[in-house]
Amino acid sequence: MSSSPGTTPAPTSEPGSVLGRILSLLDAVEASGGVISVTELATRTGMPKSTVSRLVAGLVEQRYLGRAEGGVALGLRLFEYGARASFPRRLRAAAAPIMAQLRETTGERVGLWVHHGTEMVSLAAVAGRLPMLPTRAGMRSPALTTASGKAYLAFCADPAVVERVSAPLVRDAARRFRGELDSVRASAVATDHGVAFPGIAAVASPVLSADRIVLGALSLAGPSDGMDAQRVAPLVRAASVQLARRLAAA
Repeated sequence: MSSSPGTTPAPTSEPGSVLGRILSLLDAVEASGGVISVTELATRTGMPKSTVSRLVAGLVEQRYLGRAEGGVALGLRLFEYGARASFPRRLRAAAAPIMAQLRETTGERVGLWVHHGTEMVSLAAVAGRLPMLPTRAGMRSPALTTASGKAYLAFCADPAVVERVSAPLVRDAARRFRGELDSVRASAVATDHGVAFPGIAAVASPVLSADRIVLGALSLAGPSDGMDAQRVAPLVRAASVQLARRLAAA
């Protein structure tokens, strides 16, 4: 039976797992619409007050909750995650007209990529004259060999990321790879001449924020024997700069 207006909802049964308890607490804080006390959290979740107090302390330490007068509220870390979750949609929306124009100008496949682990993940793509290249979002490619991966890594501020991606390389190959990243950093353009995918050449440029944080990469891919990488490189670079400006203005 539902509670009457103005009455305290009946407590739910206590969640069994630690994760279940944490999620139950976060749900209760969110449902409160603001600040809620530990006592009220215990009532709403059906958990002992001592358990709620202990879990809340850990969530506050990790910034999932924040202390406020009269109790706790949702913490900054959750808002940071929310902002990150919405970023791919913003990036795709800002890139869509730029990608369409680049495809119309060159006739080649245009891709928008972000980094994840040792791979680059496709957020969006516009088909070109190579039908074998997929355009589905979520496609993964190795960051080590692709133009988009090298464009991202050259501007990545975390050396541990570059170390992790280049770990499979032996000493001389690793040195050459770092030299290639230096060149990409100087020109803001990376290339792949059929190494990642035989018969396919690619050119990519990083998408940088206003404070020079790399957000992803924009790429152009076509047949190795039919696409002039030097000719299209300035077009790809100009498109990535235009995308960065659109994001900054949004």
